[in-house]
Order: sequence, then C-alpha cells, then structure tokens
Amino acid sequence: MKISLNWLRDYINTSLSDTEIADKLTLTGLEVDEIESVGSDFAGVVVGEVISAEKHPNADKLTLCQVNTGEETVQIVCGAPNVAAGQKVPVAKVGATLPVTDKSGKPFHIKKSKIRGELSFGMICAEDELGIGTDHSGIMVLDSALSPGTPFSDVVPGTRDTILEIGLTPNRPDAACHAGTARDLFAVTGEAFTHPAASLQPASITHHEDGNPRISIRIENTDLCHRYAGIVMKNVQVQPSPQWVQNRLKAIGLRPRNAVVDATNYVLHELGQPLHAFDISTLSGPEIVVKSFGQEITFTTLDETEQKVPAGSLFICDAEKPVALAGVMGGLNSEIQDHTTDILIESAWFEPVSVRKTSRALALQTDSSYRFERGVDPQITLKAALRCAQLIAEWTGAEIDGPVTDIHPVVTEPKKLSLRVARANQMIGTEIPQETMVQILARLGFAPQAAGDRINCTVPTYRPDVSIEVDLIEEVARIFDYNNIPTPGCISFARPPVTPFEEQFKTSLHDACIRLGLTELYNNSLLPETIRKWLTEAQEAQLIPTLNPISRDQAILRPDLTYGFLKSAAYNFNRKAESFRAFEIGRVFSSGEGSWISGIQETTSLLIGIAGNKQVQHWQHPAQVFTFHDLKALLNGLFRNLQLEDKISFAYENQILHLQNGSTRMGYARQITAAEAKLHDLEVPAFIAEINCDELSKLVRERPQVRYASVPKFPAFEFDIALIVDAELEAFQLLSYIKTHGGKRLKSVSVFDVFEGKSLGEEKKSVAFRLIFQDGEKTLTIDDVNSIINKLTKGLDKTFGAKLRG
Repeated sequence: MKISLNWLRDYINTSLSDTEIADKLTLTGLEVDEIESVGSDFAGVVVGEVISAEKHPNADKLTLCQVNTGEETVQIVCGAPNVAAGQKVPVAKVGATLPVTDKSGKPFHIKKSKIRGELSFGMICAEDELGIGTDHSGIMVLDSALSPGTPFSDVVPGTRDTILEIGLTPNRPDAACHAGTARDLFAVTGEAFTHPAASLQPASITHHEDGNPRISIRIENTDLCHRYAGIVMKNVQVQPSPQWVQNRLKAIGLRPRNAVVDATNYVLHELGQPLHAFDISTLSGPEIVVKSFGQEITFTTLDETEQKVPAGSLFICDAEKPVALAGVMGGLNSEIQDHTTDILIESAWFEPVSVRKTSRALALQTDSSYRFERGVDPQITLKAALRCAQLIAEWTGAEIDGPVTDIHPVVTEPKKLSLRVARANQMIGTEIPQETMVQILARLGFAPQAAGDRINCTVPTYRPDVSIEVDLIEEVARIFDYNNIPTPGCISFARPPVTPFEEQFKTSLHDACIRLGLTELYNNSLLPETIRKWLTEAQEAQLIPTLNPISRDQAILRPDLTYGFLKSAAYNFNRKAESFRAFEIGRVFSSGEGSWISGIQETTSLLIGIAGNKQVQHWQHPAQVFTFHDLKALLNGLFRNLQLEDKISFAYENQILHLQNGSTRMGYARQITAAEAKLHDLEVPAFIAEINCDELSKLVRERPQVRYASVPKFPAFEFDIALIVDAELEAFQLLSYIKTHGGKRLKSVSVFDVFEGKSLGEEKKSVAFRLIFQDGEKTLTIDDVNSIINKLTKGLDKTFGAKLRG
C-alpha cells in the first residue's frame, strides 16, 4: 500500500521528518518496506518569453529560439511544432534536473549542448517532461501575463513527494488509507489530527427504498450487503480533475481519468471506503437492486473483460441487468463517459468473505476488493459518499439531486471490552500509568472510561481485529513504543503445562509407526460421490453425505481410511515407485449415536498399509512382493512398541484377520480386493490394517507403568517346556496364562517351536516355550524353578488340557 506524505500531512500537522514518520509507523505495526522520492520542486525551471522563433538552418523540424529567462536572453533549440514568438513558456535552465528519466533510466539533467550545429542553453518543456501531465504534443504555453524569470513553482505547485510503501497486514483494514494511517501517527505523537469526513452531514436523508424520486434502492441479499448509500447528482461536467489531485493520484501509482472517477479513487485512498459512480442514462429503469443469482452469470467488467461469474456472487443491478460486480469492479455498460451529465454515487458495505470468493474465482483483485476483503468500516459508508459528492461538486459544478438514500438493514453494533491495567502491565512488562493508557486508547478512537483498576472501551467499527482484552493490551504496547519497554534483569521460565494423555498417546503412536519404517499420509476426510458404485448396498447405506458439499469430489464423510491409502499408493506407483509402506491417523465417521452429532459417530483410526515390492529386483536376488505375513509382522512390531503385545489377540475368519482385546473388537487386517484395486488402477498386491485408536488408547492408559531397575547381580535361569495341546488352541492363550501365573521370578516367556505330526495324535500339536527366571537376591537352582514349573503345568493341564511332552 502506498502512502503519500504530502497527502498524509493534510490530516495531521506533524513536525516529524519523512524518515521519522516512517520509523514511527513501523514501530506501530505499519511496517514501511520502502521510501521513495517522486516528482519535482521545479528547481531551475522558470517562466521564459520567446523573443523570436526561426527555422533551424540545418533541420526542418527544429526551431531556433531566443528566450528571455528574466536574467538574460539565451538561445534554445526546440523541436515542438507549436513554439512561436511572444509565448510565455516553462524553461529548464542549464543545471536543472527534470522529474523524468533519460533512455538509460537516469535523471534527466539539462546541459549546454549543440544540436545540429547550433548551441542550446536549456530546454522549453512539455507537460510530460515536467511530470505534471501526459501531453507531449507540444510545449506548455503559459499565461501571457506572467513575467519572465518567475519561478515555475509559483505558477504550478511542485510535485515533489515522499511515498511510503507499507506492508499492511490483513488485520488492519482501518489503516488501508491516508486518514487511517494518520490516526496511528496521531496516537503516537499527539499532534493535531483532523479526519476529513468528521463534519460531513447531508442536507436531507431518507432510509426508504423509494426515498429518491430519480433512483430507488433495494437490497435483496441483506446477508451479503448490510448497508447501501446512494447519492444522485445532476449537471455534471465530465472534465479533468484539478492538477493537485492528479499529482496525488499519480504519486501513489494511479492514472487520473476524469473528475468523477478521480473523486471516487481519491476518497477510497483518503477514507478507505470503495466507491463507484454510475452513469444514470445507461441504467434501465429508475432502480438499483443488490442481489445474487443462483446460476453463473456472464458479465463484462470495466477492464473490457468478459467474466464468467460463479453462482452466488453479489451483483448491483438496475431494473433489467447487472451493472456492477459488488465489491470488485463496475460494469462496462454503466461507466462514466465524456457526455455523462447525471450520476449515481454508490457507497456500500459488502460481506468480506463473499467479495474474497468472487475476487479469487475470477482472479481479479482491485483496490476495492482489497479493502472489502479485509472489512471496511460500516459507519463510514454515508460519510464517504458525501465526501465524494462534495469533491465532484467542487470540481465539476454538479449538485445533489433529491434526498440522499441510506438503506441500512443490518446494523453493526460496536463491541464493548474491558482492560485490566495490572494485567496489561504484567503482559507488557511495564508500569504504564492508567492515565497514559486512557490517553493512548482515546487517540485510537476506543472511547475509554476509567473504572477503578479497569478501562472500559467501546471498540470502533473500523477495528474488526480487536475482539478480546489482549488486543487492547497490544494496542497500548504498540503505541507506547516497544523501544520504551525495559529489558528485564532476569528471565523467568514458566513450567510448561502437562501434555494431555490423548496428545501423548497420539505422539507415541505416530513415533511407533515411524520406527517401523512407515511414511505418514494426510488425506481429505471427504470422499467423492463415485465411491458409491464400488460398495455393496449394506455399505452404501452406512455412508454419511454432507448437506452442502463443496463439490462432487468432496461429498461424503469417509467411513474408513482405505480410500485415501489406495489413492496415495496409486499416485506413487504411477510415478514408478516399486514399494509403498504408509500409515495414517485420522477421523472416520459412521452411523450411530455419538457425541459429535446425533446419529453420527466420530472415531479416530490408524491405518497401516503396504503395497508392491518388499524387496526390489537386484542382480543378486529377484524382486519379492509383500505378503499378508509382512503386514502381521508390522502389527506385532507396533503392539510391541506400545507394550501391548500380550493384550491383543488375532483371529482369522473369512479372509480377514480380526484384532481383539477379549471381547472388544480392536480392528482388522486384510488384503485389498480386486474391485478396490480397480477403482484406482492399482496393479500390485496391497494389504491394509485399520485399528480403532480410541480403544487402543484405553489399553495404553491402563497398562502398568514402566519402572526401571538396576542391572541384576545374579544370572538368569533358562528352562524349556513342550506342551501337547489341541491343534485349534492358540499359543497366545498359553503364553498369557504362563505370564499371569509364573510369579515374580519369571522375567520372560516366548514360543520357540511348534510341531504337528502323527506321533502326537489326531488334531494335536506341540508348542515349546522358553521361560527365563531371575532373582535379585540369589542365584536360582533347579529346585527353585521346579516348584514353579510344576505349578504351571498343573494349571495348564487343568485349564487347557495341556500335557507335558515326553
């Protein structure tokens, strides 16, 4: 955002230098990225009188002039076709520097020169060469009453200015104009500040839709337009705006157009309120309607571009057609022309999100959309329109026709906040008196009232970013000046809060998956509608569609994490990946009573998936694909990392491996079906496991705390036993029994052999266990261990019918 310091000084009478102003603004949070000097004070340029003008002896298109500069008469070679004897003209004397650049981009210095054999001692200037216009058709011809030698700056005010480029943050829409920036500078310095719209009042005003006989105004979509003010003006003479206005607009990078358009741009950059002017003669019927359409609209904007405007965008319409895209740009069909005589000035408040969506959809950002997106002040709407009408009246001789219309269906009430003085000083690290805080907040427009140890404030509507007490504290700190905040002698560190268990669990689960060599996935929780055709009727009945989908590709809440894994796997294999190992922790949704929304249950799931080659092809060995056993190995590794290996059991049924904790279903593991693979053109075998993280976290919370002990002094005692059991009995059940009943001396137990054969009998198998015992007080002997073994074998026989193998 560009700020002209000449313009800024209209509102604040400051004694600060340009650099000091930039420093003060930066410290308030309006960071000045660049300081640029533009224009000229016309040093070395004077009024000259052309005494004679004769044809150059050596050039057909050049004129040899004798010019009186007040002090002397000098010869100047001029190439303008309109130069003539007796004219008063601007003359740049030798040594002057013009506010334009030469062909190399350097400042244009006037030197004594020889042009086609004739000496030239200066330059007779055109408008564009002095930086006060764009005309280069000929030299400027001045008032004949002027005296030779008069400084040109006495005829035309100098255009020299300093421009600040401010990197405005999105939370400060109030500072997106010269008056708003001046307000912050006033808060710091306390120097006299005058708001340009403070005293503007309409002669007559109506709040009725048909209050003006020329143009009635109606707001259909009050959600997207809270306020709309309109002023009809007649007898407009479309002509150039005053030179000083053009200079200011050009200084901040705007191209002057005409007095009406320049007035709307001037007020935009003065007050921060975007405005638009319609040529009433182009409107169909005496009516303005603010509304949106349910379908895409084709509309040609002022830049002569045909736009395909998406459904739901807000338009300004006449009785038949759209004439402006609300908050973004006006239409070509209602622009101001040279013959325009009657106009309607529009000033409105449009909902920021709506403007932002429309601007992004069309890739069209304007000065208006830039401010509407951030939120303009709803209280300045009418005053800005009046300010614009005042300028147009001064510059064109126009006058207001009928009462001013101000339709305000949705009123924005100022927020009330309270600031604790002690709390503010504690957070800032200062001892700022309450009186100083009141003074700072008053200059910023917060209408502070001291009430005991608090300051009650009314937040002005131009500060939508201030919503809680800490925002007020920040206002005090930035205006007080961060450089004035003392550096503490010592720094105290607050004890960090205890991390909630749920966060600890998620971190441990994430780390465990990373240690297994898996890559984390982040996928969208919304699925496309096309997923339905790959599901059975029972599965489809469980899907939960969204009421207002963003698109057909994001229309259904995901019931599991499978789709995201397959999509990611296909993406990788389409780019020549040979192996894919990944995990994802995410929310899934199912029908049922839950705490989120009645009828919908939301849970957290962990997906582990593998696809492709476990081992890529090498000259020493062939490629080896993943199998279901590799997935089960990963699950065992995960549960071992979480110290839950003795809590989770596996049961294989209907080609699905079920994970259980007693009667509680924890999840499943399976191979991806052909239909699922076809959905993503996946041509390699893939396997997935999905685990209910909510149930898993309960087991982690309930597990015994890990306690560390010193390294034992005495050696361990190893003992092997083999048990003959029914073939259908899971080794996990035997293992759990031994761990539970083995006593304190049993340190570990593991299966090291499983055997099935005719010698054992039909439907029998032998499972061999290795038990390791250890005591911290002595070396164990066979007698110490035998009693434990005897107890275990009797219990295993009684519980499972397990017999010791001879």
